[in-house]
Amino acid sequence: MRSSALSSALRGVHATFRSLVSTSDARPSDPFEQDTVDILKRISRRPIEPTPASELLADLGFDSLQVLELVGELEDHFKIAVPLNDLNHIRTVAQVINEVRRLVHAQEHPA
Repeated sequence: MRSSALSSALRGVHATFRSLVSTSDARPSDPFEQDTVDILKRISRRPIEPTPASELLADLGFDSLQVLELVGELEDHFKIAVPLNDLNHIRTVAQVINEVRRLVHAQEHPA
């Protein structure tokens, strides 16, 4: 009797643990990450699934021309200006996202 009472009490209860669910359709909740990943996919000459840890050159196969194309797309999309000197330290998707976030924030809140 206890199990049937528990079953009826739990009917309709659904729990999802996002960290345990792996779906290829999962989209990042951060708009900076989501938009940057979309731009990376569009610029790439081959199918890619960028993650924050992906390196632009080593993992995604970007060349210097594609990196410049990425910068232009990010500038247009986020209405920012990316100083070319800032590109020297950027190697991963996460670093791109953080730089975009920093530049947008600096533009919205000038010092």
